[in-house]
Amino acid sequence: MKVKFLFIFILASILLSGCSEKTDVQEDSTSGAVWDSVSSAENNVEYIDVSADWPAYTNVSALIKEANVVVVGKVTGISFQMLDTQTACPPTEISNLKDCLLYTIYDVEVLTSYKGTSSGTIKIRLMGGLKDIYLNEQLAALASFDESTIPVVAGMPKMEIGETYLLVLYQYEDTMPTPVNPGQGMYKLDDPLQKDAYSYVSPKEIISYFGEDKWTAFVSGEDTEK
Repeated sequence: MKVKFLFIFILASILLSGCSEKTDVQEDSTSGAVWDSVSSAENNVEYIDVSADWPAYTNVSALIKEANVVVVGKVTGISFQMLDTQTACPPTEISNLKDCLLYTIYDVEVLTSYKGTSSGTIKIRLMGGLKDIYLNEQLAALASFDESTIPVVAGMPKMEIGETYLLVLYQYEDTMPTPVNPGQGMYKLDDPLQKDAYSYVSPKEIISYFGEDKWTAFVSGEDTEK
């Protein structure tokens, strides 16, 4: 597969999607990432829009193979942090400033684990910030880097505190896990038959992949006790 990356997304996309060869991947516009030149100023805050694409997985087997962590979890907190896109870790004195990018960090209480993390609370990272909400928190994270422009990744879903999601995540070594891609990494569970943004995989298919008993437990409420 030919994948073209520009600027900081060369390693950022690798950290997000993994280094292994993809199978059953839709080879189309979901395979590149670029900065857009479009920016806007609203509420006295300036944003820069980032257009990003990731590989899309055409079936549940390929999707789960790519993931290190698959859980049902409830969002309990939202924060923002600058991370070095070369390492997916907080910047150090040797980090290049052009590689440092704002990320949205979600605290997630794990309710049920299907792969990877089994219990407790995990933090997951999503590239970019959020538009028109949590402005002070985002600007505070940017301030120590003398930045005031919030990067917003086009198409990146927003999760809400108190809501429960099925999360399909990739974890690079000991860094915070991140969705395998924006369209197939986070699923609301009000309609588990609803397929992802690419119309390939549904939450039911993901849960059932780990055994029909897992799906039976989910629909009976045994797997998502609050």
